[in-house]
Amino acid sequence: MAQLERPLTRQEKVKIVGSLLKQAPPEEFYEAFSDLRLLVGDDSLLCPEAASLCALHNKLYFTPVMRKECEVLLTRHNELEEKHFLDSQRQVSFKFDHMRKEASEFQAHPQEDEKGEAWRRALYEGLKAYVSSHYPGGICSVFIKDTAIRKILIACIAGRLHRPSAFWNGLWKSEWTFTLTPTSTSTQVAGTIMVQAHYFEDGNIHLTVCKDVAENLPVTTETQTSQDFVKLLEDADNQFQDGLMEEYKRMSNTHLKAFRRQLPITHSTIDWEKIVTAKIVEAPAVQ
Repeated sequence: MAQLERPLTRQEKVKIVGSLLKQAPPEEFYEAFSDLRLLVGDDSLLCPEAASLCALHNKLYFTPVMRKECEVLLTRHNELEEKHFLDSQRQVSFKFDHMRKEASEFQAHPQEDEKGEAWRRALYEGLKAYVSSHYPGGICSVFIKDTAIRKILIACIAGRLHRPSAFWNGLWKSEWTFTLTPTSTSTQVAGTIMVQAHYFEDGNIHLTVCKDVAENLPVTTETQTSQDFVKLLEDADNQFQDGLMEEYKRMSNTHLKAFRRQLPITHSTIDWEKIVTAKIVEAPAVQ
């Protein structure tokens, strides 16, 4: 007799639910959570975890905060403390309710390092111009972290389109990091590009593609380095998009073709409407 599998512990259930919610596309967290809540059937287990899981999801997928006081992406890089974030460009801190997606308690948060702020602002201005022309509805944020011997610059981009009426949802996001020292003449840029697409009309197709990028960046003036960085990023984006299109063409004739309903041997579609509405003629009985 086969050995019965042991039931999952509460901790194991939370871990599995967290892993599934981590994969939920942007704008679909609440739907995924509601479905998992019905499957698990234990509100005392999931509800206390909802806020922390939602916070993790918002930071992972660079949820935008668009208010008159600030315009910034939520990331782990600008989290000051629990539920509090920084908009470096507006030099404002705020509290964010992850479940309601509401920002409040705005306070001035000026930057003390003027030299570092000059580098951050130059990078933001160049990046914003690129994002405005290439990402419909996209947002970028640039953050800086100071250590004793170097400055770390982090650039984050997110462009998302949510079309529930057309049954699809998409996200293109990227994160770029490089360091500066007083004697830098060049630096290494490390980037990660991620594209996520979800199509759910009469089915469920979920695509996630990631690519890591590592390139050398000359360091000169703030303005010139910003321009060189944006050119590096644009080249990486274009190469990634070209690769996606090539892969899509290949998949159209293989994997995606297998998902489609096969035509009958006549290679023509059947007019079901005509068949349904056609009158049935009763044939006379054969004597």
